[in-house]
Amino acid sequence: MEWLEAFLQAAETKSLTKASERLHISQPALSKQIRNLETDLGAPLLLRSSRGVTLTPAGRMLLDSSKTITNEISALRREIASLQDEVKTDFAVGSWPSVATLFLPNRLAGNQQAQSVEINIRVYYSFHELLKNVEYGTLDAALFDDRGVKHSFYASPLFTEEFLLFVNVDHALFGGKKGVSFEEIKNEAFLMLPGGCDARELVEDEFSARGEKLKLVTEVELGQSIMELIQANEGISILPAMFVHQMKDPVKAIPILNFGLTRQISIIAREEAVSRQLAGFIINQ
Repeated sequence: MEWLEAFLQAAETKSLTKASERLHISQPALSKQIRNLETDLGAPLLLRSSRGVTLTPAGRMLLDSSKTITNEISALRREIASLQDEVKTDFAVGSWPSVATLFLPNRLAGNQQAQSVEINIRVYYSFHELLKNVEYGTLDAALFDDRGVKHSFYASPLFTEEFLLFVNVDHALFGGKKGVSFEEIKNEAFLMLPGGCDARELVEDEFSARGEKLKLVTEVELGQSIMELIQANEGISILPAMFVHQMKDPVKAIPILNFGLTRQISIIAREEAVSRQLAGFIINQ
């Protein structure tokens, strides 16, 4: 299963480096797993070059069949585990860096042994990637705001949070304010997370619904990097309230009055039982 998962991630990212980062293993270890799979199948699966990897005919054939293979293996593992009280059930869960680092660890700490469940957290930067990996079976579930996103999976809501304006306390316009209106900020340019992230798309949609276009200074891959830029008074940002936990002086979070925008994080899974089980497990921490 590890060999197949290594191949799937390399096939999707078209990069051994990115695939190894997703799986939190070294690139040599990933390459070895793929070579083992190629040896076992008796055919090369990837063409490697300085620009990345592409699929061979055998690789395309395996990719087409991988969804069924991984789904059946995951389901079989859970069925076997359910027959043995002492056996742990493993789940691979993907989400944004913020949810993976600021929310999940605190919710999961100290309860995994009691519940005989091990949850492996993986980081992604696009809901397209999250859904694709749920579909392929490399993820058992994904955590993101799926409202407005078309998919055929099961979803169980976990929590809802508001959006806040993050600024430096020395910011010329907003540093001294305790609250701002949308009218005050609508023409500002913001530091924002990349497109494909629910936090970014929700803010863009809200601006559009109000007849305005979200203006960007730049887009930044990690929320932590945005916070560091705000610390240096290099910009402002609209982010979910979860990012308050990443704030350091002199950054402050200001309510946006009459904004009303929220992010609802749900667990999305192929199987309803998995979605409900994980939701119950995380909520009951």
